[in-house]
Amino acid sequence: MIKMDPLNIDTLQARLAEMVMVNRTELESRYAMALRETLFTNRSDVTPGKLPAIAAKEVDAFLEFLVGSQFSPANHGAQLCREGLGKQTVLQLGRITRQFSLTHLPPETTPQAVNIIDAYQNEVLLGFFQSHEEIILAEQERIRGAQQLAIGRYTVEIKEVQSIAQKAIEANEFKSQFIARISHELRTPLGALMGIAEMLQQTVYGPLTDAQQDIIQRILNNAQTLKQVFSDFLDQSQIELGQLTLRQKPFSPKDLVKRVHSGYLALALQKGLSMSVEIDPKLPEILMGDEGRVEQILTNLVVNAIKFTNTGGVSIHTFMQENKHWALQVKDTGIGVSQENWDHIFEPFRQADETANRSYGGVGLGLSIVKQLANAMGGSITLESKIGQGSVFTVSLPFEPWVDRRVSDLTKTGQYER
Repeated sequence: MIKMDPLNIDTLQARLAEMVMVNRTELESRYAMALRETLFTNRSDVTPGKLPAIAAKEVDAFLEFLVGSQFSPANHGAQLCREGLGKQTVLQLGRITRQFSLTHLPPETTPQAVNIIDAYQNEVLLGFFQSHEEIILAEQERIRGAQQLAIGRYTVEIKEVQSIAQKAIEANEFKSQFIARISHELRTPLGALMGIAEMLQQTVYGPLTDAQQDIIQRILNNAQTLKQVFSDFLDQSQIELGQLTLRQKPFSPKDLVKRVHSGYLALALQKGLSMSVEIDPKLPEILMGDEGRVEQILTNLVVNAIKFTNTGGVSIHTFMQENKHWALQVKDTGIGVSQENWDHIFEPFRQADETANRSYGGVGLGLSIVKQLANAMGGSITLESKIGQGSVFTVSLPFEPWVDRRVSDLTKTGQYER
């Protein structure tokens, strides 16, 4: 150990520098050990392979300070921060410097030596924390700039998406309006053609041969199909444009079902199919609702069932349900629908597959209109089906019994007794 008497600062610093140079290997080893102990408190760019070089540079920095050069401890602290060292590591290096000095200095010089080392370490920490703050501020500014850039891009993208969505809405509305106009315009001359064909069929313009009657009947059948297509287009466009209006009035569900049955029985018989009706006796004679739209739902389901059934038959069943609803159910023994297509067939202009479209025709609006009408009435539609075994469509509608308001009013005032 070097013996030293109380000296002035310059002399003491020179003696400290001599001590460090004599024991440099030991000091580097201590620094390296401290760096390894605090390795994971640093940034990821400080790796084990860099520790010996950092330890050697730390010894050089302390020596430069002690020999009285233009060395700046604050700049050194800033450099340590930029190299990735953490606060715990820098503090640990300062403790190692004190311990090393106390080991090799006589007790009488300890207070002066500790003051010199603390002054050095304080300047190092000051530079370290200033640099650390600058790095944080720079990172915050970078993040803020990135956020502003991202927000700017996001805002532009949102506006583009909104513009595209608006154009899509306008295009869809135009499409719906166009379909409504063209369907209406085509229905007028089609009605005139059907009227002329019916007059010919009724021999208004003279007698017809059997062949001519057959041709006219074919004309009427195809015209009726075309009229139904136009009607579906009009209904779909009204629904999409939000122009669907429901008219509540009393009607007989029993009469409605029988009317649809009698209207399409001939079509079923032409294909060699049976067609039956079952009406729940618990169903009230009169219900409230839009009779025309309810009949349209049942008609679409019946026509669809007949179209996709080649053998067997079609049955119509109307009944009460337990959840204050009543149901219209159409069952067939047709080709069926695979489960993966159950949702698709209720989408506009969609059928189960292209093969069905080519084989059976249609534009794929019937079931879509049924579902949308049922939903508009507060009801729903469900499907059960197996390929080759047929399908069961069940439309559930809110049960709204009809009450004679005149009788109800008289009952309330006590002027009428049952």
